[in-house]
Amino acid sequence: MHMAAEAGGIMDPDMDGIIRRSKVLIDQERFDDSIELLLEACEEAPEYSDIHNQLGIVYCMQGSYRMAVDAFVKALELNPDYIEAHLNLSITYSEMGKYTSVLSEYNKAAELENVEGHLTAGMKGKIANAHKELGILYLEIEETDNAMLEFNKALKIAPDYLDIRTLLGNAYIRREEYDNAIKELEKVIEINPGLTEARLKLAVAYIKKGHRDTAIGILRVALSIDPENEKVKAFLDLNE
Repeated sequence: MHMAAEAGGIMDPDMDGIIRRSKVLIDQERFDDSIELLLEACEEAPEYSDIHNQLGIVYCMQGSYRMAVDAFVKALELNPDYIEAHLNLSITYSEMGKYTSVLSEYNKAAELENVEGHLTAGMKGKIANAHKELGILYLEIEETDNAMLEFNKALKIAPDYLDIRTLLGNAYIRREEYDNAIKELEKVIEINPGLTEARLKLAVAYIKKGHRDTAIGILRVALSIDPENEKVKAFLDLNE
């Protein structure tokens, strides 16, 4: 799991050493020993936000997400401008499936500073997927405009996530913006010709535009790539 490192501010040398020892124990997969070390440090010097942040990282790596949240919240109580703690809390909420909380903490970090340099590839993926999941929820309650907003936010962070671009194409179909849908879906297929779902949505867009022959051609190609796909077969049966 990728977490943001502690801030580079001034720290008591002993506390700095404790964090280093904690990381060594993590590398040795001695999570309980790392937690014990950090809890003792919290009792001795509860005012150090870096110690609470590091404790949250270990809890999160161990899968103790609620305890991780408590540790990151404590770090932020001590230092509300602690960007790494906001990002780490965001990641933890992602592991818990709390996507609105993910984005709330991410946005707090973004307001404090341009967070791009703080995000690993794994962190970017979690933030992008949080936007995606919210977008899917908006689609389910037929709030297509809000869904598209979330998908576009996700693609700004992770433009190569083709599943999100496919969802955006589907949202355009719902808004009857078929040319925009075709543009997005053709971009997906150009990058990865084997994505059957994108071909299906592309066929739908052409059908909605009244270009049934084009749609049938797309579906036949999809079936040649994925001959056991029952959904493609059903679409062809309906349209041939």
